[in-house]
Amino acid sequence: MNTSYMEITLKFIVLKECSKDEILKNAVNIVDKYICKYSEEYHKKQTLKDYCVSRIEPALSNIYKRGDVVSIKVRSDKKEIIEQFKNDYIENDFLKTILIDEKLIFNKNKISEIYTLTPAIFSSDSDNKYTLSDRKNLDELKRALIKNGRAKSQLDEEYDFIESIEIKNSYPISIKITRDVNEIVYLADKLQIKVKSDEVSQRIVNALITKGLGRHCTCGNGFINYKK
Repeated sequence: MNTSYMEITLKFIVLKECSKDEILKNAVNIVDKYICKYSEEYHKKQTLKDYCVSRIEPALSNIYKRGDVVSIKVRSDKKEIIEQFKNDYIENDFLKTILIDEKLIFNKNKISEIYTLTPAIFSSDSDNKYTLSDRKNLDELKRALIKNGRAKSQLDEEYDFIESIEIKNSYPISIKITRDVNEIVYLADKLQIKVKSDEVSQRIVNALITKGLGRHCTCGNGFINYKK
């Protein structure tokens, strides 16, 4: 199964000192502005999006200072979205885009495993059955992964693409997402998932590479890598 997708790297210079949460929020804000060029209605609509976003690199534990150079990645297999990033250097009060690097990635081989580079969200802290109860029982998580895989790949029905799942973190990871004025705390996990080699499973996995794993993938969550 031959597939391809685009990966955009946006490089920014920091204009104002800010925390790691603030810098991610402002980088996502700039990505949002690019997406709004494609369609403001698409951006605001509460549906699954055809792109995903990484976290900020380099990842610092404290403060980003004025003059620091940072970057973020955006993936999509939708040409109309990728086109919006070309030759336009958007900025806000905290970050200024200084470089846009575009890479076309071909995947000619079957994928055997996917793993998260950023934690994946499947429930909020008010609905965390599989994250806080019995973490050795992965049935709830597997069901959530299969449901997410169906949605991201736009299959007509759910399909089990999973050979095995491993949670890499010892405790759930707390992730804060701000929407408008509301801040919601979600519980997330770093996952390693061995996947099946049949055509449908590979279609699902390739969709997850460009759309992310779990929820809020346009905010830097569920960004994955893979092994062939």
